[in-house]
Amino acid sequence: MATHGQAADDRVDTIRYPFADYPASGAAIEVADGIFWLSVPVPFVGLKQVNVWLLRDGAGWTMIDCGYGEPRLTAQIEDTWRAVLCGRPITRLLVTHFHPDHAGNAAFICRRWGLKPYMTQGEWFAANLAWLDRESDAIADRGAFYRRHGLPADDVRQFLAEAVPYKDGVNLPGEYRRIREGSFISIDGHDWQVVVGEGHSPEHVSLYDSKRRILIAGDQILPGITTNVSTWPSEPEFDAVGAFLATCRKFLPLLAPDTLILPSHRKPFFNVHARLRELAVHHAERLNLILATTTAGDEISAGDLIGPLFRSGLDGHSLGFAMGEIIAHLNHLVSLGHMCMTERDDRIRYNRTGTGVLKLLPVFQ
Repeated sequence: MATHGQAADDRVDTIRYPFADYPASGAAIEVADGIFWLSVPVPFVGLKQVNVWLLRDGAGWTMIDCGYGEPRLTAQIEDTWRAVLCGRPITRLLVTHFHPDHAGNAAFICRRWGLKPYMTQGEWFAANLAWLDRESDAIADRGAFYRRHGLPADDVRQFLAEAVPYKDGVNLPGEYRRIREGSFISIDGHDWQVVVGEGHSPEHVSLYDSKRRILIAGDQILPGITTNVSTWPSEPEFDAVGAFLATCRKFLPLLAPDTLILPSHRKPFFNVHARLRELAVHHAERLNLILATTTAGDEISAGDLIGPLFRSGLDGHSLGFAMGEIIAHLNHLVSLGHMCMTERDDRIRYNRTGTGVLKLLPVFQ
C-alpha cells in the first residue's frame, strides 16, 4: 500500500499535499491501496491537465474518467494501461461528468473493453446535447447570450473564433448505465457512496469511501484553483453559485476531517473542511466585489464586470467561462435579494436593490 508523505506545514487551515509531483507520462502513482493516479494533458489555457483514476477491482479494473479525446492522449492512456493493469481488463468505466476532459475518450474505452459507461442521467443527456452543438456547446447561442449581457462586440467575436467545440475532443458510446444520488458502488470489496453535486455540471458524481476516508471528488472540490460555476443560455436564470455552495455544505458533515481528496485537477490533498471554507470565502468575495461596484439603483451588465473580476488578456475560450461565472454570481445576488434582473430591447441588465455586504452562512464559518 502507498504511504502518504508528511507535509511540512500542519496548521489547521493549511491544505496538505501528500505527493510532491504528478505522475510521469505513461505512468501512475498508487495513492492508496489499489488506487492509481494518472495525469493527462488537456488543450485548455490555464488548466493543463486532468486526473484519471484506475481502481483495482477483483480480476479487473474500474476506470474513473477518460481524459480529453485526442490521439496522442489516447496513446498515453494505453501506455499507462500497459504499465499498471498487469494484463487484467478494464471491467467498468465511470464518468464523473460530461465535460470533454472527463468524457472525451468514452467511446474509445468502451469499444476497447466492451463497456457501457456509468453516468448520471443528467450528465449523459448533457453530453449528448453538447455533442449535437446544444446546451453548453451551443457556441453561437452563447455568443448572442453574452452580447445581451453586455459583452463588447470585439470580445464576442473573439469568443466565437476561439471557443473549443465539444466534438473536437469527445466521442460518445450509444448506451450508458445510470447511477443515482445515494447509491453505492462496490469496487474490490469497498463501498463507494455516490454523491451528486450541482453548479459545475447538471448531476456531477463524486465517490466517497467512508471507511477508508477517500473521496474521488471530480471537479466538485479542487485545490489551488476554483471550480467553474457558470450559467448557460439554455437556463439563463439558474443560480449556479447557490447550487454549488449547497453542494459544498452537503460535503461538510459527510466527509471526515482527515479524508484524502482525489480531485480531477491538481494534486491529491488533505484538510477538505478548510478547502470547503476557502471556496465559500472565494465566492463571497466575488459577490461582495460585484456589490462594491454599484450603489442602490445602479444598473450594471455582466460585461461591465470582466475587468474588475478577471485578469486582462483572456483567450476566447476562457472569456466564455468568465462571462458564465459572472452571470451566475449576478443570478445568485438576485436570489439573495441584492439585485434584480431586467430584460428589454435585447439587453439583460441588473440593478442593485439595497446596500450592505454579503455575509458567509454560519455553516461555513
